[in-house]
Amino acid sequence: MTHLKPYVLAVDDEPINRFVLEDLLEDQFELLLLESGQACLDAVAQRKPDLILLDINMPGMDGFEVCQRLQTVASTRDIPIMFLTAMSEVADEKRGLEMGAVDYITKPFTEALLLARMRTHLSLSRSHRLLTHQNALLNKERNYIENVILNMRDDAFFVSDNLRVLMAPLSTTNGDLVLSAQTPCGKRYLLIGDFTGHGLAAALGGPLVSALFYLLAEQGASMETILLRLNQELYRKMPADIFMASVLVEWQPSRARLRIWNCGMADALYFKQQRLAGCIPSSTFALGVVSLEGMPPEAVEMDAEAGSDLFVYSDGLIEALSPLKERFGQQRIQLEFEALLATHSPLEKLYESVQAFSGDYGLKDDVTLVHLQL
Repeated sequence: MTHLKPYVLAVDDEPINRFVLEDLLEDQFELLLLESGQACLDAVAQRKPDLILLDINMPGMDGFEVCQRLQTVASTRDIPIMFLTAMSEVADEKRGLEMGAVDYITKPFTEALLLARMRTHLSLSRSHRLLTHQNALLNKERNYIENVILNMRDDAFFVSDNLRVLMAPLSTTNGDLVLSAQTPCGKRYLLIGDFTGHGLAAALGGPLVSALFYLLAEQGASMETILLRLNQELYRKMPADIFMASVLVEWQPSRARLRIWNCGMADALYFKQQRLAGCIPSSTFALGVVSLEGMPPEAVEMDAEAGSDLFVYSDGLIEALSPLKERFGQQRIQLEFEALLATHSPLEKLYESVQAFSGDYGLKDDVTLVHLQL
C-alpha cells in the first residue's frame, strides 16, 4: 500500500534558499517552492497544504503578515507554519510564535534538525485532525442518542393539573425526571427522580422508568407496586453506580390525604397557609441500590387540605455552593418557598436566587423543582 507524501509549501524570496530546500526535501515530501507571500496565499487558496515553511524577510508581504492572514481564517488556522529565517532576535521569535506559528528555526540550520521538527509537527497535525474528526463523530452520535432518550421520556400521558415544574439541566440529557399520571379510578401519581450524576450516563434509566411508570399507572397498579417494580428493574438492569433517588406521591382529589414515599431525596416540604407544616425526609435507599424483596417502605401520610402546598426538589438546589464554598442549604430553601407562596412568584424566581448565590462558581448539578398545589 502506497502512502501519499505530505504536501509542503516552502516560501522564500531567495533562489539559493529555495534550491537548498528543494535538495533537502523533494524526495520525502510533495514540495511546492514559492517566492512571495502573495504566492503562498494564492497556493493555499487552491489547495490546503499539510505544512508551510515560511521566510520572514520578503519584499511586499513579509512572513509575519502571511502568518497573520492564515491565522485569521478558520479554514487555514490549523495549518502548521514553521518560520525559517535569518532573524535570530528573541523578540522576533516571540512575535512569530505568538502569531500562531508552531516553530521558529533560524538560518543556518542542519538537515537533521529541520526534518525532525517537520516530522514532529506533521505528526501532531495529523493527530489533531484525527481527534477533531473523531470528536465530530462522537458529537453526532451523542446528539442522536440524546434525541432518542428525550423522545422516549416525552410522554403524552403526563398530567399537569395542580403542578408547577422547573427543570434546569446542565446538559440536554440529564438525570432528573418528573412523571405525573392519573389512574382509571381517578388517583393521581407523581414521581420526581434524580439519577446519580448528570448528562448522558445519568439519563439512560429515564426511558425505562418513564415507560414502566405510565404503563402500571394506566393498569391501575398501586403506588407500592410501582415502587417495587421500578426498584426491581433498576436493581437488575442498571450498573451498580447508577440508581435513582426519588419521591413518589399519591393522592385522590376527592379525598384530603397525601401519601408520600421519599427514597433518598432531600426533605420534601409541606406547607399550610404558606407556613411550613411538615418535612418528609428520606426513609429508605434510592431506587436500584438494594433489592426490597417485595417489602415497600411505608408511606408518610399528610392531610391534603385545600390551599396546601408540597415542594419536592433535587439536591442540585440545596447543594449549590457559593464562591466561598457555602451550601445553599435547607433553611434558605424553606425561606425561598415561603417567599414564593407569599408573593405568588414563578418557580424561576427561586432558581434566580440560587444562581445569584452561586455567582461565578456556577451550579454543578441538574436542578429540578416541583410544586404540587392542592
